[in-house]
Amino acid sequence: MRILSAGYLAALLALTGPAAAHTGYLLPNLFNTPQRDHVTVEASFTEEMFTPDIVMKAEDYHVVTPAGAKVKPTVTYLRDLAVFEVELPEAGTYRISTGLRAGATRKMALVAGKWEPVREREGAPAGAKVADAQSITRSDVYVSKGPASDKALTPAGVGLEIVPMAHPNRLDAGGALPVRLLLDGKPVAGVTISLQGPKLPDEEDAKAVTVTTDKEGKASIALPHDGTFLLLARHRVEAADGPVAVKSHSATLTFAVGS
Repeated sequence: MRILSAGYLAALLALTGPAAAHTGYLLPNLFNTPQRDHVTVEASFTEEMFTPDIVMKAEDYHVVTPAGAKVKPTVTYLRDLAVFEVELPEAGTYRISTGLRAGATRKMALVAGKWEPVREREGAPAGAKVADAQSITRSDVYVSKGPASDKALTPAGVGLEIVPMAHPNRLDAGGALPVRLLLDGKPVAGVTISLQGPKLPDEEDAKAVTVTTDKEGKASIALPHDGTFLLLARHRVEAADGPVAVKSHSATLTFAVGS
């Protein structure tokens, strides 16, 4: 049997997409800056929050400026992460995004009305409907130069996205961040959003910090302490057309409390 080297396996994962447990994130070196002319952003998939593990490649990395213009940065891909600079020529808030990323395909089974990944060792439950699913991911973060502004918070209207309903660059510990979950611009009800950070349990832990969206796609996340956090939402739907039967959407939003 052929044994894969660690380097070969890492390269293979980068090409085919991350394992199910990996979460994509964008992390700037500053979330708020009084007058700097740029920030530097890293992008990766991780199993331990904000520790880069698998480089995140995307065709639509972009920045929405305070005026609403869309700008494409120059991205450098390293083995574990991507890095790029975002110019901040004007005051206000910038939305930094991977855009929609079409990832790897995998088998999923319809269990109790929900599509769940089929694990190789366990296989699909007897009698369950099994279909090919493609992952579609998006990661976002907001950076403000000087006074924060709201235009860049306007929803993109495509794919799954976590839309902040309070400004993510004006958050304090003990407060809350209200958000709305949208799929192609429409609210999504009954979806779990988890709060993740270096000191918090991940989404698969029984002690994970989670909220569930209401019928308008809204939820509010309590902010336990200062630090950098990530919101993660996953939503799987049957595809109306195309080469796969299921689309497995995930969206993340990185933000800082007390920065």
